[in-house]
Amino acid sequence: MSNDRTVGGARREYERVADALRHEIEGGNIAVGEQLPTHAELVDRFDVSRATVQKAIKALESKGYVESAQGKGVFARDWRKFVAAHANGNATETAVGAGSVELDDAIAEAFEADDITIDAYCLTAESLNAAIVQQIKRIIRGEIRPSSIHLRLLLPRTDVRLAFPRNVDDPDDERPMERLSSLSSAHIRALRNLENLAGQGAVPEVKVEVRLVPVTPLHKLYLINGDLALDGMYVVTDNVINVDDATIKIHDVLGVGAKLYPQPRERVELSQEWFDSLWTRLAKPA
Repeated sequence: MSNDRTVGGARREYERVADALRHEIEGGNIAVGEQLPTHAELVDRFDVSRATVQKAIKALESKGYVESAQGKGVFARDWRKFVAAHANGNATETAVGAGSVELDDAIAEAFEADDITIDAYCLTAESLNAAIVQQIKRIIRGEIRPSSIHLRLLLPRTDVRLAFPRNVDDPDDERPMERLSSLSSAHIRALRNLENLAGQGAVPEVKVEVRLVPVTPLHKLYLINGDLALDGMYVVTDNVINVDDATIKIHDVLGVGAKLYPQPRERVELSQEWFDSLWTRLAKPA
């Protein structure tokens, strides 16, 4: 892999790949309608991860340079038409990185940096845990060798009355909150497995901090390596769950399925300030 592993290095890597392909399309080396090399070929060519290639392709898609055909590949588009439409105010996507982002891809890319920092504000950390597990496996296999990992996780307190989860028919029913507490605790324990990497000598420095805040999260926020902020709104829905051998309907949110969108660079610092304010003033250690 590339040695460009400073904080924010992963972001520069995908931009490097996207810029190289963009120049080839603009120069006619990749003609309109021509299929781009496969993801595997691009991984070998640019010496980056598959996640980096995927993000580069998404960036090119958002600028009108390529389009993906399910099961067939990625093809060059007539980017001049996109630019013309944008000039006329008809473009629907206006920046590299527009559109939703998969958390798995963003975390995989973040773990290519030498020093990894992740601040997460969410309901249970289920999505984050799933993404981190894959990176732990990569580290154990020796695919990546970060020097440090620092994770700060901000979750809601479950000993206060939150807006959700809540029994639709009996708002005073404590079982939905007890279930939430159990789920959160399980994911916290799993994420603390990151610290085992330091004990095994796989990563020199690992720090996992968890704090709880008396606030119902209406959105989730991930601040990654100091230069990327992903934000997603929780959509409240009804969900049927089994507790104590009984089936109940609860007001719940679609956490795992929540779409994440990268914030403009100028808002990353503001989002970090917002997170830090909750972390230092309202949250308490778990």
